[in-house]
Amino acid sequence: MAEENEWGLRPLGPSEVSRLRGLAAAVAADLARSGLVISGQQNQYRETSAGCLRVEVDEFDDAAGGIWLHWEVHPSLRKATSEAPRGQRFDDPVIASAGRIHERMASTILSMLGALGYVAEPSDDDYRPFAIKVLSAST
Repeated sequence: MAEENEWGLRPLGPSEVSRLRGLAAAVAADLARSGLVISGQQNQYRETSAGCLRVEVDEFDDAAGGIWLHWEVHPSLRKATSEAPRGQRFDDPVIASAGRIHERMASTILSMLGALGYVAEPSDDDYRPFAIKVLSAST
């Protein structure tokens, strides 16, 4: 078992990390075949894509560990939603629109994962709003 790091987090063992990475790769490949653009580890599409899915593998042995899927909206929408609060425009319609887009994409991705034979659930992690947690491939 790995030692805790300076933040009190314990990394997963090598076999569990390998299993998670393999499952994440399978999920990404299946969703890509279904038509979604998947961003790579370096997020090569993040700044230019009209929208893409980011796959995160959290390799720590805690409740937040596992595979997380995050929908990324177009860079112009990300910029607008981050600029609105900085400009004290807390009621800017772009904020609500972006939230609705994330909610609907999360629902769609959950449906796609189910159709592809994966078990997943919506995030209950405050640090990952609108994310999807992939639990397993169906057996």
